[in-house]
Amino acid sequence: MQGDDTDAAGASVESVATVEQRFRELFDLSSDGICVHQDGAIVFANATAVRWMGVPGSEDLIGRRVADFIPADILGKVESRLSGLHHDGDNAPPTEVSMSRSRGAMRDVEATSTRIHWHGRPAVVTYFRDLTKSRAADLLRYQAALLDHVSDGVVGLSPEGTVSTWNAAAEKIYGRTAQEVRGRPVHEAVGADVDADRLIDTLGVLHATHVAADGSPRSIRLTAARTASGYVLICADMTALRRAERHFEAVVTALDAGVVVFHPDGSAMSANPAAQRILATVRPVDAPFASNIPLVDADGRALPVTEQPVWQVAHSGDPQVDRVVGVDCEDGSRVWLSMSTRMLSPDDPLRSPVVATFVDITAQKMAHERAEHEAAHDVLTGLLNRSGAFARIAASLRPDAVQRLSAVLFIDLDDLKSVNDSFGHDAGDAVLVTASARMKDALRESDLIARLAGDEFVVLLMQGIEQEDLDRLIDRLHCAATDPIPYHDFEITVTASIGVTLVGLNDMRDALELLRAADEAMYNAKASGRGRTRYAV
Repeated sequence: MQGDDTDAAGASVESVATVEQRFRELFDLSSDGICVHQDGAIVFANATAVRWMGVPGSEDLIGRRVADFIPADILGKVESRLSGLHHDGDNAPPTEVSMSRSRGAMRDVEATSTRIHWHGRPAVVTYFRDLTKSRAADLLRYQAALLDHVSDGVVGLSPEGTVSTWNAAAEKIYGRTAQEVRGRPVHEAVGADVDADRLIDTLGVLHATHVAADGSPRSIRLTAARTASGYVLICADMTALRRAERHFEAVVTALDAGVVVFHPDGSAMSANPAAQRILATVRPVDAPFASNIPLVDADGRALPVTEQPVWQVAHSGDPQVDRVVGVDCEDGSRVWLSMSTRMLSPDDPLRSPVVATFVDITAQKMAHERAEHEAAHDVLTGLLNRSGAFARIAASLRPDAVQRLSAVLFIDLDDLKSVNDSFGHDAGDAVLVTASARMKDALRESDLIARLAGDEFVVLLMQGIEQEDLDRLIDRLHCAATDPIPYHDFEITVTASIGVTLVGLNDMRDALELLRAADEAMYNAKASGRGRTRYAV
């Protein structure tokens, strides 16, 4: 009986060992990695797990800590996941993790863990499913989808130059399907010769004309790279851009307005024919408009470089619209331009060129100046008229005036009515013209004379003057009026009555008040006898 019991026990032990061996064999046949760990240490690993971990045998894993194969940044999450397994059969849901291999390489796996008993003690069995192939397949699918969504044609070539890959963009650009071109020489697919090695080694980028299936040309920007399976060409279709550029060039060339593009450093990069024509007398026609050509403002003041439109836009980024500038020509004439200036690429102001557009407004400017001159000058004598005199007086009384008014002389030519009655109005006009010219010559260079109306004139002394010099100037004015004036076979003599009002530095009178004071003094002079001078009190 005792022997039978011993045999039965031995058979039982043998049976357990056999079952365990069979399970180990089954585990080793699994394509998934399987390991059992107790208290954080590995107690079993199948052949797949051994192979994945890159060790010679399972004995090299037994006893190792699970934490040795888990990156430190996710170790806490893994331990927290396992700590929730309290009873046999509890499962942790599948989780993607990266496992460290023996030589530091990483393997992406999906791990599923279950609580079990192993040799009578609690343990955890973890199944690892390799994600490398599925992720590689996902990546390939993503890359394939990406190739079909990029706007550039992507053409894969074999080492012999035949087409192996042809994406959707290439189909659209060339009008040929991937099925039509796969296996054919690249020159048949794109309608032009392509030397991939020369492009890679010497050119880098090539702008070429290819031919689509319908015979239409395609402007292509071509780049290339070597791959393990041959070459890859990137074909960017620039046809629409080149067409737009040609249209733009044609429009700019046909414009009557000058267009000049300046480099950020101020040098000219290009100028259209109108710019060269407008500035032909400034620079040779075949030379670009240089940014250092001296300019003047609308009032004729020379503009320093820092006030010139191109410099200001390049440094501030703020556009200028319809600014009037003048350019002096080699023949001494002046060309007037209405210029608009702005950044060509305002989003990149530090590197943006500056574009200036301008039209020749010389004729309009001269017509405007003539109109302004006629509005402010007397037609008969060419002197300032009443309006011009008032404007000059007002300007000279401003605090910031460059020339300060020092005296106003009101002049009335005596006996002019008698001249008109005796010799006619033409004679009177001749007296006015000659007398006004003589009186103008009697003044200093800074002084002004205006004809107010009829036989009335006003002299504006625009700088300080000593009394002695003023007396001599008044004498010269009297002489200018009284010297005989030839008219046909006659000599006509007139005199002048002059009223003077002095203008002090703190004088608060305006133009009208000053003229009234001088006018009143002139009437006092005339009342005391013709050819006299009186000062305002």
